[in-house]
Amino acid sequence: VNYLRPEKVYQAVLDERVDLGLVSYPETTRDVVALPWREEPMVVACSPDHPLARRGQVRPEDLEDTEFIGFDEDLPIRRDIDRFLRERGVHVRVVMQFDNIQSMKEALRLGNAVSILPAPMLRDEVAEGRLHTTPMDCALFRPLGIIHRRRKTFPRAAQVFLDLLRDPAA
Repeated sequence: VNYLRPEKVYQAVLDERVDLGLVSYPETTRDVVALPWREEPMVVACSPDHPLARRGQVRPEDLEDTEFIGFDEDLPIRRDIDRFLRERGVHVRVVMQFDNIQSMKEALRLGNAVSILPAPMLRDEVAEGRLHTTPMDCALFRPLGIIHRRRKTFPRAAQVFLDLLRDPAA
């Protein structure tokens, strides 16, 4: 398993270097099939010392003019979060931006900024007291999908893995 930027996952699938790719905001193309997989709820993440950490719930307007750690501008998740905030008339001050959640979590731990991140990606940090998450009063989800080359014949191991991913009981 390798972490790659979404465009590189699509390219690896197209080049048949991998059988399957897992991406957020999946899109079917002429050569790639995107299968819906799951939706992850997004939450406000911050250090345990941040004032928003004391709230039971955060309204988007509570983020007005806060220091914000965002995703790189070319990523679909950034565009979705920007749209979400814009539709609610909320302006944040992006002080840092990254292309991966791990770097964002480290920056949140060390500073006084907030971010909006997928809740499942923060479980360990929250359990260990390194970060705090607060749900928002309105829903925002990150869609995840499984991509593969159209008309792909999977090796047995890849088919078993795909079946396991798609099994709701798993």
